[in-house]
Amino acid sequence: MIIAEIGLNHLGSFVRAKKYVARLVKSNIDGITFQVRESTYYDQPDKNNLLLTDNHYINLCNTIKSHNKKFGVAIAEIDKIDFFESIGTDFYKVIRNDITNKKLIKKLVETKKELIISTGISSEQEIKEFLQEFGSENITLNHTQLSHDVEDCNLSAIKTLRLKYGYPISYGSHCINENVLYMSLCYNPVNILFYVKDDNNY
Repeated sequence: MIIAEIGLNHLGSFVRAKKYVARLVKSNIDGITFQVRESTYYDQPDKNNLLLTDNHYINLCNTIKSHNKKFGVAIAEIDKIDFFESIGTDFYKVIRNDITNKKLIKKLVETKKELIISTGISSEQEIKEFLQEFGSENITLNHTQLSHDVEDCNLSAIKTLRLKYGYPISYGSHCINENVLYMSLCYNPVNILFYVKDDNNY
């Protein structure tokens, strides 16, 4: 799949989120994700206005699926999983270092949906322990390029991870150079995820 990640670019604005979705569903992408952080994240004074409501997500999910695109959630909040299951979420992504969050992972694995696990800055030992406990057919490891600089890209890690762990590997890019996405195709990732950038029109 080609997946557009809106993240928190909506800044808590439903109008802004709808505009992103309206543009993206006209493209050839396969899916769109929104990010739902842990509840304590939104308790911070400078973060508490970034949260969309359940009704907002229902509307966005319906719009995305009505255009034959998949709706996904990059989730860190275990208490929101039941809600997102109830609205028909197609796939989930585990962000940051939550590969060690066993309660979150266990509940997501039980949904039987495709689960994209960001390896982020996880150690080799953490990845091994995760796969030993939770490895299943719906697991995909995601090699995420955290840097915005093309010089820091390590696309060969896609192949390295695939050979080392024997699981499907996705590629997630933060790089400002979109050519990196095309270059990643040489390494056959099962999914390509890219973060939506704001063009200042919203």
